[in-house]
Amino acid sequence: MTATVVDGVEITASSEERVTQAPSDVLRLAVALVALIVVALLGALFGETMVDFVADLLRGLDQLPTWFLTALAVGAQLIALVLFSTGLAAVIRSRAWHILVAALVAALGAGVLTAVLHRLAGDPGARVADAQTIAAIGGGGQWSAGAVAALVAVVTTCAPWVPRTWRRVGWALTMAVAVVHFVESPVAFDTLLAILAGWTTGAAVIVLLGGPSQRPTGPGIAAGLKAVGVPLAKLEQASLDARGSTPYFATAADGSKLFVKALGADERSADLMFRLYRRIQPRDLGDEKADASLRRAVEHEALVSLMATQFGVRTPRVAAFASTESPAGFVLAYEAIAGRSLDRLEPEEMTDEVIGLVWEQLAILRTHRVAHRDLRLANVFLADDGAAWIIDFGFSEIAASDLLLATDLAEFTASVATVVGSDRAFGSALAAVGPEALATALDRLQLPMLSGATRTALKAQPGRLDDLRTRIATLTP
Repeated sequence: MTATVVDGVEITASSEERVTQAPSDVLRLAVALVALIVVALLGALFGETMVDFVADLLRGLDQLPTWFLTALAVGAQLIALVLFSTGLAAVIRSRAWHILVAALVAALGAGVLTAVLHRLAGDPGARVADAQTIAAIGGGGQWSAGAVAALVAVVTTCAPWVPRTWRRVGWALTMAVAVVHFVESPVAFDTLLAILAGWTTGAAVIVLLGGPSQRPTGPGIAAGLKAVGVPLAKLEQASLDARGSTPYFATAADGSKLFVKALGADERSADLMFRLYRRIQPRDLGDEKADASLRRAVEHEALVSLMATQFGVRTPRVAAFASTESPAGFVLAYEAIAGRSLDRLEPEEMTDEVIGLVWEQLAILRTHRVAHRDLRLANVFLADDGAAWIIDFGFSEIAASDLLLATDLAEFTASVATVVGSDRAFGSALAAVGPEALATALDRLQLPMLSGATRTALKAQPGRLDDLRTRIATLTP
């Protein structure tokens, strides 16, 4: 951790590495690889039929004047070369050698991969238009598919390091060059394969060599909260089990204590991959579709938290919702609670009274059909005054199904059993919700349906989950 003072705010946070391996980079590589495989298979299986169809579809292009197409080709290539030269000069001037090395590796890899995939492209179709490239560049030859792939790979590799405007310009010109290559060449799969090969190779190089962090920074978080009327005096990164966000403790300018969750592109990508993993599981986990954007996901968490508060659940009040820039992200600030999460209590502190207080809060959630969906011990707080608090509604659902409500019962009962044993966990759950409701948790009391923390604890205690299931099974007719 390093401490700095930025705009009057004392910020203590882990030093951000210039180069990191991020979930967003892995997700980009997965999408690019899947797209490349699909197109390669289509080219291998149906290449000739599709090429003939596209050639017939574009037949009208042969009516366009040759000078017009040549002007477009020359313009796109000249601008792309100017942009490439400018970018190269900027990299050399700033001595960003890691970017240069990554771009060169990506370009070389894309060219090789395109040459390998060329065999899958099938025989080319008819040429639908005539255009000439600029004779002063490349001796009048066409932009080869390998060159297009290399250009796409370079833009993919460099894009995370440049501002959004330049990323858009780079991609626009790259696609213009790809269109030129497609129009001036016989119709084939070459261009599309080149684009996807370049994208895949560039994404792979970023994953292997690293890219810039996409998590909101401490100064960005402080600036975002100040912009929505919550100026800070102090911000300190917290070492907590906070899945899906980067947690901070903060002190506002008025002296009030806050708990802050920061989410960026990395957390969004990690959440999407986590949901995809759960969706391919051979069992119904009751997941809804992912929110359309990171903003909507954070707003959803705030909404559920606000509704839980309205229903009478003891959960920290939402103090602010803010956005951050460079990198873009969002921040949720809650009133801080003085206390400890249940996973940090000593076993003797997990008394029947404490467990009962938590069950009271869960009963309120069930009454209003709010499914928390992550009721592990880390998400239940015991305040210094002895009150139980429910935190982190990031994965929650309102108007929840019976399946999700049963999963909440199973998760909390199992997590409590890892500390106090199956007998006391069963007894407290039975007293709180009754035999009929508790019986619905039986089918959900399986390791794959529980949180990672609870699974890990149960694996270290062989037989405990089976014992708990046996007790609950006695409630069913």
